[in-house]
Amino acid sequence: MRWLVLLIVVGLLAWGSTCFFAVDQTQYAIVTRFGDPLRTRIEPGLGFKYPWPIDTVVRLDNRLMVLETPAPGQPDKEYLTEDKQSGIGKNVVVTTFTCWRIKPDPQAVLRFLKTMGDRRSAEARLADVVLSELGSALGRTDFSVLISTDAKRRGWEEFTEGILERCQQRVANYGIEVVDVRISRLNFPEQNRRNVFDRMRAERETIAARYRSEGEQKAAEIRAQADRERDEILAKAQEEATKTRGAADAEAARIYAEAFDQDRDFYEFLRTLEAYEKTFDETTTLILSSDSEFLRLLNRAAPVRGGAAEAPDERHPASQPAGN
Repeated sequence: MRWLVLLIVVGLLAWGSTCFFAVDQTQYAIVTRFGDPLRTRIEPGLGFKYPWPIDTVVRLDNRLMVLETPAPGQPDKEYLTEDKQSGIGKNVVVTTFTCWRIKPDPQAVLRFLKTMGDRRSAEARLADVVLSELGSALGRTDFSVLISTDAKRRGWEEFTEGILERCQQRVANYGIEVVDVRISRLNFPEQNRRNVFDRMRAERETIAARYRSEGEQKAAEIRAQADRERDEILAKAQEEATKTRGAADAEAARIYAEAFDQDRDFYEFLRTLEAYEKTFDETTTLILSSDSEFLRLLNRAAPVRGGAAEAPDERHPASQPAGN
C-alpha cells in the first residue's frame, strides 16, 4: 500500500511538472489546448500552462533561415529573358538564395502555425513564390543587360529589390518575413554560351576602341601643346640669338674700326691676307689683270729669274694659277 501511494505521488508530481515550460532564445512557443492555438510567447523565459494533455506547447524556430532555389541536388531551372536586338528571348540558368524568418509578432506566429505548420511547408511555399517572381522579372529584363560588363547598366540592386518587395507582399499573410533575395549564380545553357561570349567580346572591343580613341585624342593634344611650346622656345631663342649676333657684329665692327684707325696699312694687309686664305685653294684659278688691286701683294712677291725679280708685264693680262 505504501508503494502504491508513493507511485501515485510521483505520478502526480510528474504530471504537475508539465504545467511549466521554458522558452529558449531561439524559439517561439505557442500554447494549444486540445490542438487549438491558445496564446503565443515570443520572449524567452519560463511559462505556465495546464498539464498535458489539456495544454501542449508547439515550438518554432525564430532565427534567420536561408532558402536556396533550386535546392542543392535538384536540376537547374531555365528562365526566358527578353532580347530586344534579335526579338527572340534567350534562356538563362539562375540560382538564388532567400533569407527569411517568422515575423516576430504573436499574431504573425499564429498565422504561420495555422497556414504553414512547419518549416518544410513554409520553404516549399516560399520557393514557389520566389521562382515565380524571378521568372516574371527575368521575362521583363533585356538579355544584354544581364551579360553587360557595365555595373551601372546591369542594375542588379534594383532587380533584386523589386523581387524582394513583391515576395514580401505575397507571403505577408503567412506570417513570413522575407529579409533579402539575392542572385548567387547566373549561367547560360550550353546552346546560348557561344552567343553570350561573342556579345561580351564585341562589347569589350567597343570599350577598348573607345579607350584607344580617347588616348589618341589626348596624345594629339599633348603633341600639339608640345609643338606649340617648342615653337615658342625656338622663336625666343632665335630672337635672343639675333640680338646677340647683332651686338657681337656691332662690337666687332667697332673693334675693326678702332684697329683700322690705328694703322690703316697694316689693317689693309691683314684683311688682304684673310681674303687670300678664304679665296684660294689648290683648285682655284683666277684670271685678273696685272694691275688688279687684289693681286697687289702677290705681284710684290713675283718669282726671281736670273738673280733679279722679274717685273710683271703690264702690257698683257696676267694669266697664271694662283695658290695659297
